[in-house]
Parts: sequence; structure tokens; C-alpha cells
Amino acid sequence: MYDEVINKILESIDEKAILRETYPKFSGEGYRAHKIDARNFHEINKTNLNKKIAFVDGGNAEIIGSANFSLNLIRVCYVIYQNNKKITSKKFEILAFIQAINQNNEIQYKTSFFKIRNHIELDEITFNSFDHTLMLGINRAEISSVANAIRRFAELKTAKIVSDENLADIIVLDGNMQSTLTNENKYLNELYESCTKSNVILTALSKTSSLFTDNGNLLSVVLENISIFPSWFYYPIVEINSINHKAEMFFAKFHNKSKHIFRFEIINVQREKGEETINTLAGNCIDPIFIGYPYGLVEADRIARISNNEKESLKTIFLIKLKNKNIEKYLSSVNAHEIIDRISF
Repeated sequence: MYDEVINKILESIDEKAILRETYPKFSGEGYRAHKIDARNFHEINKTNLNKKIAFVDGGNAEIIGSANFSLNLIRVCYVIYQNNKKITSKKFEILAFIQAINQNNEIQYKTSFFKIRNHIELDEITFNSFDHTLMLGINRAEISSVANAIRRFAELKTAKIVSDENLADIIVLDGNMQSTLTNENKYLNELYESCTKSNVILTALSKTSSLFTDNGNLLSVVLENISIFPSWFYYPIVEINSINHKAEMFFAKFHNKSKHIFRFEIINVQREKGEETINTLAGNCIDPIFIGYPYGLVEADRIARISNNEKESLKTIFLIKLKNKNIEKYLSSVNAHEIIDRISF
């Protein structure tokens, strides 16, 4: 049985099939893919232009929650590097309480923000519980999923602060520039406008990519197998004509020893800056901790991450204060999995 499974896996990653790939595969309207062509590979030449690069990332953790409310700590930060030296960083935090309310005979998830240290201001955020940008499948979205959206909005707001204050020449977001959440375009458009006005280059880098070719292969694997340079970027890939994705897309291998290919985007009005920016960013991708990946994003992730110890400490504080407030019946609506996990362990 196992041999049959192994053969099936090997069949699915047939190297010979890669040579027959023709086009990347994009879902949705507004994408016109270019045919895969070895002539679209360009060699990366690391440059040191003394540019300040701001890396932006965020993290979040649910402190306490039930099926109808969720208290979350959200942390976002920027870290600025110049000539591979960290010159400054700043983190912002949000304490967000999300509750289910009945509004116009619909269950809505409404958020209240509480000011804590280094607070960042966001507009009022309310999602319909059947918002398709939060749902998984056909069921009502879980209330805790709203926190991920808040984190994304906070990351974009943090990047706008960097741009408004002209703190860097280049901004690198963790992720991509596609708007997939309700009201996300508002924050993206404000950021685009600020970067254009401040002449700050806005980019995004995805740690993972699930883009396929038309034959079902991973695009990143196909490109790696037919690449002709030790470190490279691939362009053009696709023409994007979508109000929800105002970006120019590249794929890049930032270091010759890297085993990872990353999706890289730059706002479409700055597309002529793409090659120069990739060459500049490659200079920050030489740390052996994660070679081929910008160390600034590693550091931003470290600062923004909320540890389990921190989460449990806050949880204890709130549970003590809520003791004898009849909250256990609400928490029990979602903690059955935790109990099973403890029993199984």
C-alpha cells in the first residue's frame, strides 16, 4: 500500500512534466497570464544604494473568547534597515473586543478598541457574520476570524505612518497587495496615495505561494526548474487589471544558496522601479538564519509575535477579574477542543 502511495506522489511531481508547462493559472477576472518563457528570467545583481528599507509585519492572539465574543491583542511593527543595519523600530498594539450584535435583523461582529501602550488608531470595524471574505465554507464566520482582518488593516495603517513621515525609501509588507477583505481597499488606497505622494516605493513579499500553472504544477517549482541564473527574478508573469489588486507581480530567488522562491509585488504605478528594488532588497537576504529571505522581515516577525507566555499571562489577568461574573458558560462554548487536546496529550 505504501509503495502505491509513494508512486502516486512521485507521479504528481513528475519533473518531465514541468518542461511542458505553458501558462500560470490565475483565478478571478482581471488577470491575463503571460506564457512561461526562459527569456523572462533576469539575473539579480545586489546593489547598495544606501536606501532605508522599512519592513512591516503583525501578529495577534485571542486572549479569551466564546462563540459570541472575542478579546484579542494585536501587535504590528515596522523595522527600518539601512546598509543591512537596523536603525530603528517601533511597535503598536491594539486591544480589540469583538462582540456579536443584532443589527437590522442580522448578526454583526462589532469591534471596540481600547487604548493601551503605543496604541494605533483604526476606524470602527463591523463585519456581517456571513461576510464571504471571512467565511470558510457555507457556515457563519467565526467571530475570532475578525482579528486577522484587524491585524491586516493595522499593518497597512502602520505602513502608511512610515510613508507619511518619510521614514524610509522602500516599504516591504509581509504578504501581497491583493484586497481580499471587506473594506481592505480603503486602507490599501490610502497607503497607495501616501506612497505616491511621498515618493516611497511600496512592495510586498509572500512567504508562501499557491499559484499554479495550467497543468496543476506549482508555478514557483516550475520556475526554479527552468531558471538559468543562480539568483534571479522572473518578469513579466501576468497583466493585472483589477481594482482589488493594483500591483505588478514578480517571482524572485534572492540568493543563489536559497531553496525558496518568493512572490514579490510592487504597486503598478511604480513598476519601473521593480528591478532596482529587487536588487536592493537582495542585499538584505544574506543572513544564514533564513538565507534568501529579507532579514528585516524575520526581525519584524520576532517583534510582532505574541508569545504563548504573554497570551496566557493576559488570559489569567482577565479571568481573575471576571471571576464570579458568570462567564464560564460562555467560554465553554468553544473550549471543548482544548479539553480533548489535553486529554489526548
